Amino acid sequence: MIDNRLEYQKMYEVERKLWWYKILHEKVLAQIEKHFDPKNRKIKILDAACGTGGLLSFLREKGFTDISGFDYSSHAVDFSLERKLDAGFGDLRHVENFRPHETYDVICCNDALYFLTDQEITKALSVFKQRLKPNGILLINIHAFEAFSGTHDLAVGSSRRFVLNDFLKYTRQAGLSVSFSTYWPFALSIPIWFVRQFQKYQIKRNNMTISEVDSDVKYPGDFINNLLYTVMKTEKAVLKKGPFGSSLFMLIK
Repeated sequence: MIDNRLEYQKMYEVERKLWWYKILHEKVLAQIEKHFDPKNRKIKILDAACGTGGLLSFLREKGFTDISGFDYSSHAVDFSLERKLDAGFGDLRHVENFRPHETYDVICCNDALYFLTDQEITKALSVFKQRLKPNGILLINIHAFEAFSGTHDLAVGSSRRFVLNDFLKYTRQAGLSVSFSTYWPFALSIPIWFVRQFQKYQIKRNNMTISEVDSDVKYPGDFINNLLYTVMKTEKAVLKKGPFGSSLFMLIK
């Protein structure tokens, strides 16, 4: 996805209102407010692989003042700068090179580590550990379960998906530990699975051209979007941890 400006354009246009992004951003905020004084909006936050800046914009609107991010894609950085965010170039394979003398209370890294090998993920986590202040936290969201692979993975350049045991291994090797984890969206996992299986069937039958597939970053209209958002808010209220889902969200210390 790094060189796919169209996908970044789509992300830029919908990530502040699409139900999936809204829920993810709320998950990040909830963990930050749980771990730190909810009234403290001066903690230092880094969004590693910040994309077009949706999370940073959300946190800015919530009153956080010391927020920054980096991305490997010049397209993503350009869109972040359009939002007047503090963003610049950075490489997850060399996190140590981004503002090397700065440390953070919170480091977020959402849906980006799948570009890296196992060894590179472990290294990135090790560097994240070094860049965290005492009592700092690392928040990660990542594609989960190969059963959910589909055209979205092809469009964004994702070659694999993960399960919690993968990150238990990575974090152990990096001297960290997973303090909290949940798969999501559990309530929507069956319909998502059916859609992704149908997509793969279409590709197998040559009814869909791989080079022309799109991601799932599409706004479904206000009614459907609000319905899905409500379903996920309800899930969050009644289910502390999801046992299954197309994404894995983790708090790492």
